[in-house]
Amino acid sequence: MTPEHYTNYSPLAVTLRDGRSAWVRPVAPDDLEALMTFYAEIPREDLRFYYPHPMTHEYASRNTERALSPLCVALVLTLPDGRIVGYSSYEWADMGDAYSLFGLCIARECQGVGAGRLLMEHLLTFARQYGPPVMALTVQLANTRAVSLYRSMGFQVMREQMVAHDSSLDFADEPEYYMECNVRDQ
Repeated sequence: MTPEHYTNYSPLAVTLRDGRSAWVRPVAPDDLEALMTFYAEIPREDLRFYYPHPMTHEYASRNTERALSPLCVALVLTLPDGRIVGYSSYEWADMGDAYSLFGLCIARECQGVGAGRLLMEHLLTFARQYGPPVMALTVQLANTRAVSLYRSMGFQVMREQMVAHDSSLDFADEPEYYMECNVRDQ
């Protein structure tokens, strides 16, 4: 998201299905500490759903550094106390790419209350105007809530494949879907 896009996007007040207020806004370069805290609070057993993204200090730093890149759009969901409870992004290698990669991470305390859908809806608004015409993602079959959400947002399963987890994580390899969504005409 370029500095021009960033300044034109005001934080948006939203309400989760459980009645809690939250904000959707672009990731800011000064979000490093809050993003690190968010990643650190992901339960170990959930890390497999975010593989190959390491959810480390280095990864949080990368994500905040790319906040003003013209090849990435990243949004966070924050609660009134300022805590980040959701992160979503899509990014691509160069301006002529046909495909972008999509990622979504929601804190457990905000799962099942529409947080993922809110972030995706706002990210798709950007994708319809900016970036490649096809958004792609991978999701483990075991992550049934995410699979259901992605399907409801227009993603289609293109193939089933195996994800080979890094052996240091001690997670077994497992099947995943590769999914795509056409966000606008090519």
